[in-house]
Amino acid sequence: MVVTTHKQTQVRCRAVIVTAGIGTFTPRPLPDSEDWEGRGLMYFVPRLDELAGLDVLIVGGGDSAFDWAISLEPIAKSITLVHRRDRFRAHEYTVSQVMDSSVEVLTHWEVASVRGAEHVHEVTIFNNQTDERRTLSVQAVVAALGFKADLGPLKRWGLKQKARKVVVETTMATNLPRIFAAGDITSYEGKVDLIAVGFGEAAIAVNNAAPIVDPSARLFPGHSSAQH
Repeated sequence: MVVTTHKQTQVRCRAVIVTAGIGTFTPRPLPDSEDWEGRGLMYFVPRLDELAGLDVLIVGGGDSAFDWAISLEPIAKSITLVHRRDRFRAHEYTVSQVMDSSVEVLTHWEVASVRGAEHVHEVTIFNNQTDERRTLSVQAVVAALGFKADLGPLKRWGLKQKARKVVVETTMATNLPRIFAAGDITSYEGKVDLIAVGFGEAAIAVNNAAPIVDPSARLFPGHSSAQH
């Protein structure tokens, strides 16, 4: 079996175990804002002090949006958080912290446009209930809208899939010979998405792949307590 990477590197092997999580992640973009990435628009905050003393707009209603609002509130000049609904996905305690802080929270508002010269300096938002519009003067926009997962080239392998996951047997074998999968990428009856389950699936996949790689290997090597 020969596996070719996206850089055309070829690897010869007797078996493959796919542990790709739920794929690669790309941030969900704000509308018409791609040109501002790196010029005031960011999808996560690697260093809080980069936004110290700035007027910051945070877009989103999940844990990331509210965590950054709490973390930036003491050091930013001002923070406005907008969300398209009046319900949030963030933990209730974090939401209450933000509501009790100086952060201005605007619900039912969305971003209409981003403007500036070399750097963001104006963001127009609109109320999706009344169509009212406001223009905010900011120097930074944090788009915490979540991420999209994509299996990428794996979708073209011919693997049997269900709901963007790879269907496996109890041995972690896929529908393709000598290809196994483990972890979040797998789907089977009764699957529970836990880290501990993923570790167990990896062990099952390795044990079932081992005899393919080395026919003299035992499917089950035995308990460590039985080793002398």
